[in-house]
Amino acid sequence: MRKEGMGYRRISDFLNKSGIKTQTDKTWSNSKVHGNLKRMQEREERVAFRNKNYPSYISGFTIKV
Repeated sequence: MRKEGMGYRRISDFLNKSGIKTQTDKTWSNSKVHGNLKRMQEREERVAFRNKNYPSYISGFTIKV
């Protein structure tokens, strides 16, 4: 909804009218919506960074006996 241009207050109103409660069984507020969306975005960034593949190469390697 946020990507479609809805504000946090309108999203919280929609969730409350739909009967959707927070994880702690409370009603939504615009700050709760903002916090949840921010944490979700941070988590997506961490997962993307963790799953990033880096090329592996060995340079200047010698074996001395």
